[in-house]
Order: sequence, then structure tokens, then C-alpha cells
Amino acid sequence: MISSNQTKSLLEVIEKNEDPSAFADALGLLEKLITNIINNPNEDKFKHIKMTVKTLATRLFNIKQMAELLTSLGFIQLDQEFYLPDEELVKLLENFNTIKWQHILAQGRVDGPQQYQKAQEIVRQQQEVQRQYEKEQREKEKIQQQMKYDRQERSLVKEKDSKANDLQFGAKVKTCEQLGINKNTGKRG
Repeated sequence: MISSNQTKSLLEVIEKNEDPSAFADALGLLEKLITNIINNPNEDKFKHIKMTVKTLATRLFNIKQMAELLTSLGFIQLDQEFYLPDEELVKLLENFNTIKWQHILAQGRVDGPQQYQKAQEIVRQQQEVQRQYEKEQREKEKIQQQMKYDRQERSLVKEKDSKANDLQFGAKVKTCEQLGINKNTGKRG
């Protein structure tokens, strides 16, 4: 499986060899196509990227290494289209943020130095949020695993039946009947 670092490296190579504006536009379109797949994982029509569609041919497939990028994301080339099998959806999800962040940076470069600095800050913040989320998920998994081990350990320990202690100290409490109080009337006798 290709990692998000490998995807980032491939994107950086593509970016060096392409027109910045065309590259940013292609990544924006690719991000939209991937978002449609993620939002509609059971709809097969979104998993097909046809090279013959005019918009895709002129905005996406005008990038020389786009076929290589799509293949690295889990798509399979069938004649004039790319198809994402269900088992490759996880790979696509793992690489989605890399595509999104590279698109933000590429668009920032196109828009100028100030916009590029803003784009860098946005990406840095999103990456920090992602790292924090992953850290929390690892901690959650550790806690769940520990709970599982604790349950297993408790199931192996034989518990003793508890008995009430016969206390030999404290107040000598008597019931109403012992004092001769009738429960129904509340009077003695």
C-alpha cells in the first residue's frame, strides 16, 4: 500500500513538472471526485473516472502523471476509465488529506505569496488537528485493550461469596412488634 508520504512525494514531483495553475485546478477537481466517493461509498457511479469526459480530459488528465497518481490511490485503469474497487477505499481515505493539503498549498502558490503563507498556516493547523486526533485514537485503543485484558483477568479470578457480618457492637435496635406497637394503628397495646 502506498503511504500518504509517498503520495505527497509523487504530488511534489508532479507539481515541479506542471503549470502551477493547471496543477491546482486538477487537484481541486480530484479532491471533489474523491469527496463524492467518500460521501457515497455505495454508489458505483462515483467510483468511475472516465478519461473521455471532456472536463476530466482537459482539467484532470492534462496532467502527465495523473494516471500514476490515481493508480497509487487505489484506482485500476480499465480502457478509458479508472475504477476504484471497494477494497481500495481505505487506501483512498488514508491519502485524502494529503491530496486536500497539497491542493490548498498549490492554490496558495497560484494566488500569490501572501495567500501561500495563509495556505501554509491552514495546512499546518489541519495537520496538527489530524495528529491530535490520531493520538487520541491510539490512547482510546490502549484503554479499550486494557479494559479487555481486565475483563479477561476478572473472569479467571474466582470470587468468594460474601456473608453479612454478625455485628457484636452498636445500638440494640428493636422492631415495632418487639416494642408492642401495632403497625396498623400506631398505638401500643
